[in-house]
Amino acid sequence: MTAQIAVLGGGYAGVLAARRLAARIGSRGQVTLWSASDQFVERIRLHQLAAEQPVRTLGLPRLLGAATLRVARVIAIDVAARAVITDGGVVRPDLVVNALGSATARTIVGAEHALALDGPGAAQAVAAAARRAMAIGRPLAIVGGGLTAIELATELADRHRDLRIALVCRGAVGDGALGPAAMAYVERALAARGIAVHRGVVDAITPEAITIAGAPLAVAATVLCAGFVASPLAAAAGLACDRAGRMIVDEQLAVPGQAWLWGAGDAVVPDRPVGAPIHMACKTAMPMAAQVADNLAAVIAGAAPARFRFGDSGVCVSLGRRDGVIQRRDPAGANRGAIAGRRGAWIKEGVCGFTVAALRRPILQAVFRLYARRGAAALPLTARRALPSP
Repeated sequence: MTAQIAVLGGGYAGVLAARRLAARIGSRGQVTLWSASDQFVERIRLHQLAAEQPVRTLGLPRLLGAATLRVARVIAIDVAARAVITDGGVVRPDLVVNALGSATARTIVGAEHALALDGPGAAQAVAAAARRAMAIGRPLAIVGGGLTAIELATELADRHRDLRIALVCRGAVGDGALGPAAMAYVERALAARGIAVHRGVVDAITPEAITIAGAPLAVAATVLCAGFVASPLAAAAGLACDRAGRMIVDEQLAVPGQAWLWGAGDAVVPDRPVGAPIHMACKTAMPMAAQVADNLAAVIAGAAPARFRFGDSGVCVSLGRRDGVIQRRDPAGANRGAIAGRRGAWIKEGVCGFTVAALRRPILQAVFRLYARRGAAALPLTARRALPSP
């Protein structure tokens, strides 16, 4: 009997899982990727699109190999019926991989008035808001101090010299993701571009202002970059989820007690430590996708699935096109040395290109598998010199 497998979500985890699994099982099964669009979105380049840079488009059929694409929006997972409900009908595959990803968290009062970087259309709306901000002489507010906020702010500042940018964050920029030296480098890079950093909690957002710790600030528009939440479909289905809405899976990436339902990427989190912490990012999504594909291939062949293990490799953040910071970490996730400047930008761009190339090439997927076991120890990158000035 040929197994029918549905992979939900056309992002990094969904595409890699679908293509790899289809190649592994051959004629023993049919893998179908369900996506709301037939285009693959390089989410890690959306800040470039917001800065009106040309960003290539990739059709999903070109990336899927032997897997099949079905364009439809997944609207529910029916656990009792072991079914997936889409806006094109109901399907009942033998196995399902939840790779529905994440979206910008909207927990601030008035968040409906803010923009976000959740897709190409949203990025284009940010680009339009930046042009309007310059036209009326008000700042564009970017809420968040993480990597997405940093990349968007610096990209826009380099693109529009006359754009006033207000970066609003609770604490230090890059706190929690970058070590002290890398954080200081980023702070200098923001100051060099004239980006105003406001520290405080955003109480509310309106179409023309934000309130920071009780003080209003008039703005042209607000862009939310203050974290992510997983697709809500797992929680709506009554499945166990964490505070970010991520579906809880076991060490093999299957839902406990639901042998038909598996997961990978931003939409899921293991129920116990698997090495370094699992954050919503490509560096965790793609190793998880490779593992879940291999595990399902093993199950279909009658073999036992393997445990997922993750060793951290660090984070990379671009500061425009000619500057960047690479924060190295040990396999357990502790920050080590950092690399910055043009070399940091070169490494960041290489990582972005490598990520897409790895969707097609198993030999590159092996690198992610190596990271999943050894983390940054897999590569000999070191930082022996002090970070340069931006």
